[in-house]
Amino acid sequence: MALNPSERGYAAALASVIVWAMVPVGTRFFVLRVDPYVFNVIRFAASGCAAFPLFVYAKPWAWPGRDRLLLLICAVLAVAGYSIPVALGARTVPAGELGVLIATEPVMIAALTLVLHRRPVHWRVIGGSIIALVGVTLTSGVLNSREHFKWLSTLQVLFGAFSWSLYTVLAVRLNQRYGSFGVTGSILVIGTLALLVLSLPMVDAGMLPDGLTILILAVMGLSSSLLGFLLWNYAGAVVPAERLGLFLYMIPAVSIFAGARFLDESLTVQILLGGALTVFGVWVASRSERLLPAAATE
Repeated sequence: MALNPSERGYAAALASVIVWAMVPVGTRFFVLRVDPYVFNVIRFAASGCAAFPLFVYAKPWAWPGRDRLLLLICAVLAVAGYSIPVALGARTVPAGELGVLIATEPVMIAALTLVLHRRPVHWRVIGGSIIALVGVTLTSGVLNSREHFKWLSTLQVLFGAFSWSLYTVLAVRLNQRYGSFGVTGSILVIGTLALLVLSLPMVDAGMLPDGLTILILAVMGLSSSLLGFLLWNYAGAVVPAERLGLFLYMIPAVSIFAGARFLDESLTVQILLGGALTVFGVWVASRSERLLPAAATE
């Protein structure tokens, strides 16, 4: 049975979340061993180069000036605005707290949608958000954490989450007008250039890891950035931004289960309950049929 565009959008969003859910484990592992700026430079150098054909296909230099400016803003927010502060914060923020902080993105997306597009949010979105946020909190184990809260790192991660949320809302018009493939390629190429400008002054040759680590980081960049962006932007073209953001709630839960599967981390009743609540909250919010479609093309 063929899926309709909305269902394909939900499937793409779920797939991107699964891809991204595997990244926090790798990020936490590598930023404790590789400089965060080097970590991002290698990842996005690989994904930016791979995305170049899509950039050429999209021809963003021929877009209207207003759309070129919007593309530049989205590229900076999605790549440098998110990746740099999150990588810096991940050095000291415990994994549980990191999951809770990242899970604030759907709430930010809903709030930004209201402010920027003056659109109502259905009660199911609000209720589903609350349920999912409770699930994320339980899953992360933050309530049992005995570590001191690290305010600077916390603010860095929150800033990254805000950047991603703002990008998700702003990119809707570009995705609908030019297609997810072209927008993804353009954002990755331009965003990578911006990230290199900001990061390379902080890097020297002595900070580079060995060849195998560079290869692993490059593959990680291709999967999390290029593939994840393609799936996410495709979903963003057909799924309302505030509803799309709810899928981000699933990242901590999936990461916890992936850690148990691949890193032999233990699963507790609290983690299982939190994961179930997270998925249920996303389902509740996604069942609403009254939400307006994604922001119309102007």
